[in-house]
Amino acid sequence: MLDRVRRLKERLRQGEIVYSAWVTFNDVGVAEVVAGAGYDAVFVDMEHTSITLDGFHHQLAAMRRWDTVVLVRVPDHSPGFIKRILDIGADGIIAPMTMDAEQAARLVAACKYPPEGTRGYGPRRASDYFRGTDEYVTQANHSIFVMPQIEHWRAAQRAAEIAAVPGIDAICLGPADLSATLGQLRNLEHPLVLQAMDQVFDAARDAGMATCMGFAVPPLEQLRWVAKGARFVIAGDDLQALRGRVTQSLEETRDILSQSVSQQAKRGKSR
Repeated sequence: MLDRVRRLKERLRQGEIVYSAWVTFNDVGVAEVVAGAGYDAVFVDMEHTSITLDGFHHQLAAMRRWDTVVLVRVPDHSPGFIKRILDIGADGIIAPMTMDAEQAARLVAACKYPPEGTRGYGPRRASDYFRGTDEYVTQANHSIFVMPQIEHWRAAQRAAEIAAVPGIDAICLGPADLSATLGQLRNLEHPLVLQAMDQVFDAARDAGMATCMGFAVPPLEQLRWVAKGARFVIAGDDLQALRGRVTQSLEETRDILSQSVSQQAKRGKSR
């Protein structure tokens, strides 16, 4: 039931690159298109979007046609909300603005059943509506993927402590918020921002785990970050893809048609 997650974890431990994409629209069709594209993992963003619990339930049901790992970025560290996401059947949690090892340990606990954690029992959809309860409960504690997101410069300084928390599977950066906490919102090339990100990369590498950049990066730019340890690559984003393609299509169509109209006008004048 959760074999796909364990395979993903093993690939990351072996130093392989795995490919993921963001789903940010509260739409089943969008989720299906992204999941069916062949990504190893899909990140569903419930922190900054209108995706609801009900919407995610339907998205996950649609995405299960494929063997992609589905991780959810939750709005905060609420154990109650994390429990509901896991009970719906998510394969793991991305937790924003993780500040220190203590908070990271509470995150891990919220994702695991006792005695390893504090997750309440009730894996409704996760266990195929209790038809596969024994299998799910047996696998859940060592299979659920837990990825704290480091988005503050103080947390970057504590990255080694966060990465050392048992049960953490990878570290996710949040470069935009990280830069904001340094007074350099979206200026990712500022020396202080780069230094803070390097602290996270170094901590994850020393702990033998992968880093995720947190947002989709153009293909050629990926080389730079993968070299630092960003092996959990985000290679797609539904909003970026839609916005970019519709804009490009409009520009290309306008250009072609305006040239055609201009040529026709010139031919008309020459007669």
